[in-house]
Amino acid sequence: MKLVTAIIRDTKYYETKAALLNENFFSLNTYRVLGRGREQQQYDVQNADVRKSVKEYPFVSKRIIEIYLEEKDVERLIQILLKVNQTGNKGDGKIFVTPLEEAIRIRTKETGIDALA
Repeated sequence: MKLVTAIIRDTKYYETKAALLNENFFSLNTYRVLGRGREQQQYDVQNADVRKSVKEYPFVSKRIIEIYLEEKDVERLIQILLKVNQTGNKGDGKIFVTPLEEAIRIRTKETGIDALA
């Protein structure tokens, strides 16, 4: 079993969620977070009076998606995440894959892969 954690742009969240559901990745957790990468970036912000200005923000709004799955499905999931979220620009996000030692469904006490389904 594996845990895949993807940190993606807010603007790509709904497109990513739709792609995951379309490929039968139904079980997931999501969080809104603030963070930043190695480099401070500049972002264009639209002012109320429609004039553009550039402002520096130390943190950027992102989404975290966590998916617990069988090891055989990890590569397919990664390809979906890359296809939807890769723009070639800084701030596209990160994908982390970590081992998952055990899973237990509280209601039925099922363990392992059975607890994930």
